[in-house]
Order: sequence, then C-alpha cells, then structure tokens
Amino acid sequence: MFKLVAIDIDGTLIDDDFKVSKRTVDKIRALRDRGVNVTLATGRTYRSAKQYTDILNIDDPIICYNGALVKDNSNGNIIYDARLPLDISKKIIGFGEKEKLDIKVYTDDTLYVEDDDERTREICKNHKIDYKVIGKLSENIEKGAQMIILIEDEERIREIRKKIDSMDIKNVSYTMSTPRSLEFGAPGVNKGNALKVLADKYGIESKEILAIGNSLNDLGMFKYAGTGIAMKNSDRILLEEWDKVSEYDNNEEGVFHILDKYFD
Repeated sequence: MFKLVAIDIDGTLIDDDFKVSKRTVDKIRALRDRGVNVTLATGRTYRSAKQYTDILNIDDPIICYNGALVKDNSNGNIIYDARLPLDISKKIIGFGEKEKLDIKVYTDDTLYVEDDDERTREICKNHKIDYKVIGKLSENIEKGAQMIILIEDEERIREIRKKIDSMDIKNVSYTMSTPRSLEFGAPGVNKGNALKVLADKYGIESKEILAIGNSLNDLGMFKYAGTGIAMKNSDRILLEEWDKVSEYDNNEEGVFHILDKYFD
C-alpha cells in the first residue's frame, strides 16, 4: 500500500488548458480521506503550485523549483530550502546572456527578468507568478537563485547543454522540464532528494511512494519512489531513461487512471 503519492503539475496533473478534471480531484480527495499523503512536485513557484492544492483541498507540503524548496502547505513553514550562491547564479546568468538565451531567475516566489515582454506576461498570468523587471540580470540580481532557467529552441538547447557540461561550474545541478529549457539549482537539487526529505519527515519508506510525472525533472523522484509512472505524453528525453509509462496522457485524465489502478 502506498502511503505517499507525488504528482507533477504541468503535463501531468493538469491538462493543456491548465485544468484538473473532476474525477482526478475527487480521487485525490478520497485518498487524503484514507490517510494517504499527496504532494505536488513541480518546477513552479510555491504560490503558483498552491492554486492547485487549493483546488484539490489538500494541505500536504509542496515540492517547488524542481526540489530546491519544500514548503509546508498547512502553515507556510519552510522544510527545505537550497539556493545557488550569488556568484554561481551570476556565472550561469552571464553565460546565458553571452549566448543570447531567454533567462528566467526565480527566488522567493518572484520571477526576475531583464525585459517586460508579452511571453513573460502570459506565463505569469497563466501560472500566477509575480515578476520584476530589473534590467541586465547578471549585474542587478542581488541574491542567490532557487532556480535559473535558460530557454531556447530544442536543437540549440542540445548545443547549450554540451557547452554547460564542458564548463567548470561547481556547486550547481541542472535538469529539464521541457526539451527547450535547462533549469539550474543548487547541488543535489532534484525532486527525488526533496521527496526523501518528506519521506523522512513522515517516516515513510521509498517503496511506499508512488510518483507520477512527464519530464526529465521527474526522473529523480521516479528513481527514489517505489513506483514511478511516466505519462503517455512524456518528453522523449524522459522516455529514453524510463519505461514504465501510462497508456493515458494529461488530456485523458492520466493521473486519475493511474491512481485508480493502484488504489482500489
């Protein structure tokens, strides 16, 4: 019997219109009534993720920024918080500026950007994110980031990934939530390590955990959990690493079907 379920948000819990189906909501609420802990594990900010715990009516801790932050959803207390040092943050940002990439810096529920553009406004509206325009990021960022994202087209990101791997950047880890982005965090930051923090808090063994996701940034929690299930719509880079895949995608109530299979 699983005692903890970890669910990614984008491309997993929600459909392409940012909605959670009624059957999924009802199923998750029923699990909570049975004493099963349900945590959302996401690359989003805490505030952005909390809108979905409100819909689900659950108050379990939320894993944010790909595991850099674990925050108690019942009282707002921070359980775990890992940040990139300021100098390393500036080094990554400076590299992104030199390569002319789209750069997004997240710290304390705020997105920092260089310019105010339509795409930033759209993302912040859809994800309910506060943002600040501060000009050149490498010069004006004042504290270490919880997450830095470099964004470009898929082919260019593959090239950038090779460059990053060849660089001597210590005290950093990175993952991908889409084939178009590289997402940087402090050393050891991933959803799997954050899930272990929660498992230790609850006294739960890894074999008692079910994890559901659709991107490479979910691989860490798949490896840590007793059972990890990738959505049918999962990114190719995840499916190259993981072969336990649902027959349903996020527009077909995939999470509901997975939970219905494992919880009678």
